[in-house]
Amino acid sequence: MLLGISVAAPPGPVNAAAAYQVTKSWFAALTTLLGATTADAIFFALTYYGVTRLIASGEIRDLLFLAGGFLLLYLAVVTFRSARREESRQQNRRAGAPYILGLTIGLSNPFQLAWWIAVGVGMVTTFGLSIIAGFFAGIITWTISYSSLLREGIRRYRAIYPYVVYASAALLLGFAVWFLVTAASSIFR
Repeated sequence: MLLGISVAAPPGPVNAAAAYQVTKSWFAALTTLLGATTADAIFFALTYYGVTRLIASGEIRDLLFLAGGFLLLYLAVVTFRSARREESRQQNRRAGAPYILGLTIGLSNPFQLAWWIAVGVGMVTTFGLSIIAGFFAGIITWTISYSSLLREGIRRYRAIYPYVVYASAALLLGFAVWFLVTAASSIFR
């Protein structure tokens, strides 16, 4: 369970996107994190069957950094824009969009992939499928706790809403720049 929390809890693009989504609704934050959890399930399956070792090196890794960087750059711009204007009710009704957002960030997030290659391979090699229940219980525990804590904080302290959104946008922008610089340095060396 602690390994599940270790992959879900560190600050990163998924948690920043969830922090932005919680300003729309608790469910939007939860589904963003569930999308990333689905990415972890995919990586678990890929790790179990040994495929992540192929992804870890070369051009595929560079493409993940590039795609992840552009996605995060787009999300940062959208988040900055939304912090300056009131959210429309139509945005709040698109329940599937936060899930796809979390899944896309999770699948293109080099940090998440690196965790699976560095820790996940050893975990699956050592424990096999027997670890799956506790591992995903940890991720789900984080998902529910984090989205609930964020929502309660926004509800109690509505004045911090703009700061949460701007901080989320800044984090997304920082990760976007880091991903793009990493991709560029690998591609153009």
